[in-house]
Amino acid sequence: MKGQNLRILIGSPAKCIALATSCTYHISNTLEDVSTKDDLGGFQKQEVTGAAGDISCDALYAVGTDATAINGEAALDLVLAGSEVDVEFSPTEGANNRTATGTKYTCKAIVNDISINAPNRQNVTYTIQMQMNSKPTKVVPQ
Repeated sequence: MKGQNLRILIGSPAKCIALATSCTYHISNTLEDVSTKDDLGGFQKQEVTGAAGDISCDALYAVGTDATAINGEAALDLVLAGSEVDVEFSPTEGANNRTATGTKYTCKAIVNDISINAPNRQNVTYTIQMQMNSKPTKVVPQ
């Protein structure tokens, strides 16, 4: 699988992030040490006590795109709104590689950060970051 075939989609109906160059989907368990003096071998014993996740996407900043995508301006609006949104991490295909296909992971998230980079004589880029607000759900197509 190539990276261009995995996309972050936001909202309902789901829209991909336009002109994305990379995306990251990160989940980690929170662990608590439950070792006792009776444990042998010198290794700590761990117990999962929670989990957290974050999602980020790098993209070229665009003002105008078609109705199937979120452009840079819309991404900035999501951060300013501070609302919970539906997020999908899924393989895609179709026109402009924007139609979700195959097994996907969905969750609720808060779009909490955007960093816009505008270097002289170069393309404007941005990074958008989201914090998961729910456990991801695996959705397998029928």
